[in-house]
Amino acid sequence: MTHLRRHILPLTALMTSLVMVLSGCERKDLYLAQRGTIDVNVSVYDIDLDLLWGLEWKTQWQYLWDESLYGPIGYTEPTGVRANVYTLNEDLKRVRYTTRNFSNDGGRVSLTTRKTYDMAFYNNDTEYILFSTDESNAYYHATTRSNARVAYTRAYAHYNQPDQLFGTFMQDLYVTEDPEAYEIHYDNDGMPYYVYKVNAELTPYTMIYLCQVMVVNNADENGKRITGCQGISMNGLSGGVDLFTRMTDTTRIVTITQEETQPMQADRDLTLPDGTKTVGDIMAARILTWGLPGIDPLANVATRTYAEPRAPVHAGIGLTLRNGAVYSIERDITELIRQKPAGGVITIVVDASEIPDSIIGGEPKPGGGFDASVENWENEVEADIII
Repeated sequence: MTHLRRHILPLTALMTSLVMVLSGCERKDLYLAQRGTIDVNVSVYDIDLDLLWGLEWKTQWQYLWDESLYGPIGYTEPTGVRANVYTLNEDLKRVRYTTRNFSNDGGRVSLTTRKTYDMAFYNNDTEYILFSTDESNAYYHATTRSNARVAYTRAYAHYNQPDQLFGTFMQDLYVTEDPEAYEIHYDNDGMPYYVYKVNAELTPYTMIYLCQVMVVNNADENGKRITGCQGISMNGLSGGVDLFTRMTDTTRIVTITQEETQPMQADRDLTLPDGTKTVGDIMAARILTWGLPGIDPLANVATRTYAEPRAPVHAGIGLTLRNGAVYSIERDITELIRQKPAGGVITIVVDASEIPDSIIGGEPKPGGGFDASVENWENEVEADIII
């Protein structure tokens, strides 16, 4: 197993001229002197996948993932942070907001005394994510665009995978003029300045699923019946998230496809999900998602409760056959996803001997070329997934 890069992002805000005290959603004071500025220092720490996914993920995951070839398996450090600073009215409603972008070295934002603020922090180095809000700033949604890519599962609109997104939301922060609570420091010239630290932990909004396809009974007199994987789709997933509440979207139930599947590793010693030891072939893909609709995935992990899917969740696999055709199969993975609301390992077992010989063909097809049609669902293999 390769060494994993795992990141969690607490944001430490070192504040010049103010004090911020945070505790849940209770109203706390910010103490502001003359300058009214915040110096923000961004620090990056590790996300522990063992805590997020459970210790068992390392034994479940059997594909030999080479990060130098396939990229990182876990979360990576973002290159910048954005802050949306919301000014609240007397009724504590968000009336407007300003946006500031920080590098990982930090930045500065100004606040006004005798005002109350909400603050949303998230990484700003995303490519595919779209952000939206309304005039009342009641929500701040993140989603992706729909696309016309081939999906290996039926039903639901097809959307792009999200980028990795981290964030946190702080509510009801009041700025007062009282200077008594400042911790006074002095610069090199002997001039006083006032400092207070805020730890805001930026945690993932996007969930990583490691999908591995184990192929058994794959060899016959003509060689391997299945030679690779064209793509893996997952449907029944949420199409976005609200950055304020961390609740995933229920209005868009979508399909996400990962076309960058990794090569088949042949004749491996494998342990099937039911504990059976066998020799078989294995393929894999890393898929970024928003998770199941209508949940806060991290809250489910924290309470060790299973999420209840709004709809069945299916995985579709575009298997490359030795004759060059792409043969699509579909599996119900609802129970697996329910037990892994914040991501983890999804294992699907395919018995190659169940695919009809007339579809696979005899001799391997020389050269390349694929028939990517997934419309002929009459040829779908209905073997049960082994859990």
